[in-house]
Formats: sequence, structure tokens, C-alpha cells
Amino acid sequence: MVSALPAMSDESSALASDSFASLFEAGPSVGRKSVRVGQTLEATIVALGKDNCFVALDGKRQAYIASIELRDEQGEFTVKEGDTLVAKVIAVDSASGDVRLGKSFGRATSVAQFEEARNARIAVQGKVSGVNKGGIEVDLGGGARGFCPNSQTGPKGLDPNTLVGQELSFLVTEIKEGGKSIVLSRRALIQEEAREAKARVLANLEIGKTVKGTVTAIRDFGAFVDIGGLEALIPASEMSYERRPVNEILTAGDSVEAQVLAVKEDEKGNPKVSLSLKALLPVPEGFTPPAARSANAPVKFTIHQVVEGAVVRVETYGLFVQVDGTDGRQGRGLVPAGETGTQRGADLKKLFPEGTKVTCSVMETGDGKLKLSIRGAKNAAERADYESHKGQMAQKGFGTLADLLSKVKVKK
Repeated sequence: MVSALPAMSDESSALASDSFASLFEAGPSVGRKSVRVGQTLEATIVALGKDNCFVALDGKRQAYIASIELRDEQGEFTVKEGDTLVAKVIAVDSASGDVRLGKSFGRATSVAQFEEARNARIAVQGKVSGVNKGGIEVDLGGGARGFCPNSQTGPKGLDPNTLVGQELSFLVTEIKEGGKSIVLSRRALIQEEAREAKARVLANLEIGKTVKGTVTAIRDFGAFVDIGGLEALIPASEMSYERRPVNEILTAGDSVEAQVLAVKEDEKGNPKVSLSLKALLPVPEGFTPPAARSANAPVKFTIHQVVEGAVVRVETYGLFVQVDGTDGRQGRGLVPAGETGTQRGADLKKLFPEGTKVTCSVMETGDGKLKLSIRGAKNAAERADYESHKGQMAQKGFGTLADLLSKVKVKK
């Protein structure tokens, strides 16, 4: 661990004593051994200072973070007293137990700090000084030179020349020549920050909560939205009270507000969030919610009836589809795997992600069960096309084969 923290300015010291006097004298602090360098903590801002900002950790333990990390490009604070923030433990004073938080070490000043940064996965700062064939060169200060391979400079397609002259943060992946040559990764840091941001957003999501986001992609079955680093889906059925194509309602890049409908995990443990635009819209005059319709007028289906709906669940044995205009179990049918129109053993979860719009024909109905067929609907559509084509040919005078044969005169 770093043995001592940087000295505070007189203004910061006075601010610290005034701010923490009432907060920390009241009760015991968290066991100091529980805080370690590299640990990610949530803290509440107690006071904003010129050089340092002071925060309260769990159990009223004090810590501070450099003010520059909480200011925007114009030098204005991006937070206020009482706000919570998430940061990493940069250092713990071995004598006083004081904790320094931050997003990075800033400019590391010793090989020991580079090693600590590598081991604890804490970012260091450096200025991009040049570009070579393999990547970018970084001035880390104190004679230390860093190198970040092209594959680690950022997103694919990034032109490394655009980074020259910029002060950036990196993770240390390797230390060579006694600390004079440091191998860095910016991509790993970006990915790690994205994972942490996603986890924070997920932790604060609640059913019924309104969230803001940006549309990232449009599909027939809905729109994908970035809500602070976490991807969510607005199904087509939750766009509006009218049945309209998704691309007529939203386009990529749109800013939206939506209500959280569901938060769950897929089979790999990845979060799946469903949103609704419709839930925040005023209900049109005369509109009867599906729940009310289903309660007052049971849904009736007939064999071979063609219906449209959205996939709401996928299992190895088939798809569960909610028929458009219905709500609840009586409007939900099963499309057996053999009726999906796919090859045997196909990955249904990949071919039919939740929200996918499908057209089906009714195979069975009654006793609260509804069996559907995508293949049957497709076959019915092909038969209808054939009959239409045959009718058109007959109108042009070709008729059926029997008609043609009847016109042939047999010579005796």
C-alpha cells in the first residue's frame, strides 16, 4: 500500500475538520482493514472543496477525492453535496487510515505505484505523445514511457492519430525495464467502466420506474435502447396504442423516456430489460385495455384462423406467443418446435428472440389451450398465392388442364 497520502491544502484541511466533526465523532468507523486499494466503493458527498472533496463511506468513515475528478471541462462541479458517487480506493494512509478515492491514480510517481495500479486494476494517466506502427506512445511522467497496442487503444476502427496530445487514462497490463517501459490498455478500462456503469443502472431499476435512453437500433419486433450503458428493448407492441411499424415511430439516435416493464436474466445470466413507451402516453378516448377486454369478452379462435403476435418466451420445445389484441393466458399460444418452420435442432432462442413478431395459424383451441403453427400460416399463404395465380391464368384464357384437353379435337 501507499504509505502516505498527498498533503492537503490549508483550505481542504479546514473543510475536512468542519465537515467531518459532526459526522464521524458520533459513532465508530468501519473496520479499516475492510478497505483495500482497488476496491470499488459507494460514497456520499459531504463537502466540495477547491482541491479535494470529502465523502462519507458506509459506517461514517471519511475519505476524499480530488476535486478535478468531479469537474467538467469548464471547471464546474458535476455533483453537489448529498449526491452519491462510485469510485475506487486509490490509497490508504498506513498511519491515519485516511482513504483516498478516485477514478485513477493520476500521474503515477513510482514503480511501486505502477505495480499497485496493475495489481488493483486502477487507472493511471498519461499524455499520448506519438503513434507508431504497433500502437500509441504515452508519456507517463517521471521518465516512464508507456505503450498501448493498437488493439487496446479503444473501439474497433478508432484512428490512433486522433489521440495524439490527449491526456487519457489507461490500465497497466505489464511493467518492463524496471518501470521505464509500461504496457497499457485503454480498451480494457473502457470495458470495465461500461460493466460498472451497467451494474449501477441495473441495481437502480424498478418495475414502473421511468428511465431515459437513446435508441441504438431498430428491428421489426422493437427498438433497442441504451439506458446508461445497459441495453433494453421496447417491444413493437409497447410503442403506441396504434399498430404502426417501429421505424415510423422511432429512429436510431432518438432520445426517449420509457417505463420499465420487466427486469430478468437470460439463461447465461445476462440482464434483459423490457420498456414501454405506451405506458407513458395518454389512453385514447374509447380505448379498452386488453385486460378489460379479456375479462369482459373471452377471446375466441377458430381452427386455421391466421393470427399475428409476439414471442414472449422461448423454450427448447417451442415458442410462446401472445396474440395481438389479447392479454393474459387465454391469448397466449404455443408454437411447437416442429411447427416453427425451422430445421430440427435449430437454436430457437437465436432465431426468435423475445419480442419477435410472427404470423401463425390456429391448430388447436379449447380447454384454455391454444396451439399455433408458423409453418401452417406460411403454407396457407403459399396456397392462397397459388390459387390467386391460377385464377389470374384462367382469366387470361388458359384455363385448367381439363379445359385445354376438352378443346382438343381427336381425329378419327
